[in-house]
Amino acid sequence: MTTLAHMSANLRRLKRVPGWISLLERPISTGDRGSHANTSAIPARKLPRNAAPGKTNLDTQIASEELALAALIHSELMSIRLPNVSYACLKGKTMPCRAIGGDFFDAIALTDALCAVVADVSGKGAPAAIVAAMLQGIIHAQMLADQPLTAIAGMVNEFLCSRATGKFATMVLLKVRANGQAEYVNCGHVPPVLVNCASVRRLEGSNVVVGLVAAAQYKSEVCELTHGDRILIFTDGITEAENSQGEQFGDSALECQTHLCSVESVFEHVSKFQGSLERSDDRTLFELLYRGGESIVIGPS
Repeated sequence: MTTLAHMSANLRRLKRVPGWISLLERPISTGDRGSHANTSAIPARKLPRNAAPGKTNLDTQIASEELALAALIHSELMSIRLPNVSYACLKGKTMPCRAIGGDFFDAIALTDALCAVVADVSGKGAPAAIVAAMLQGIIHAQMLADQPLTAIAGMVNEFLCSRATGKFATMVLLKVRANGQAEYVNCGHVPPVLVNCASVRRLEGSNVVVGLVAAAQYKSEVCELTHGDRILIFTDGITEAENSQGEQFGDSALECQTHLCSVESVFEHVSKFQGSLERSDDRTLFELLYRGGESIVIGPS
């Protein structure tokens, strides 16, 4: 649980990063003592020494601090503790291309199953992050209530279509039971990958993205997992990462990497492929390693 103490500790750590300054770091005179007690550290360019202080500079600095605080709050909201169960091991990582972004993942453990989601909200930065935070809250509550995956997809779609946000999202909802039965709903997202000792294959079957078609209907697919199977769900910020020649990392390269590599090493390979170019999209990778079962069959639900 995030507390004021946690937030304060994070702000103190943030202030130690080189190049970050805060209104808190200004000498405080008697007249303004305590007036900035709740501001955060910010990334800001130092003003030239001969620059005259003015309202514009102060407004810019305050706006930057507010954005930094929003980024910190967003980070705390998106920080989750993945559940630990005997039949599966979960790992995940997200890396926004800006201070905050529209990718997220989440997972919860129910009495007899694990539920997870990976989503990618259209756009980048603060607008996408605001919608992502709302969707994560809605989906988390619905998964906790053990709602059907198709119903969750429908509810998220209805929510986005009923608001004039101009945003849509792709996502994958996943439920895995202790006996190895897995169900998933793909809403216009990059197909997940199923990896085992013999092969790497995509989990096909998709629906329309959420937030575009109010009357959209969603269906699920099922698969049976065996011991050692891994399901990887990722966003297109990984597969569409480009190098200096304009080449994309691509699905096939990812499939080759995921057959042998961990979540961290996949990110390292993508970063090495991209080189010195700046990231143009958020990146997220979520992995579920199954620890039981005997057979594998893929087909429609």
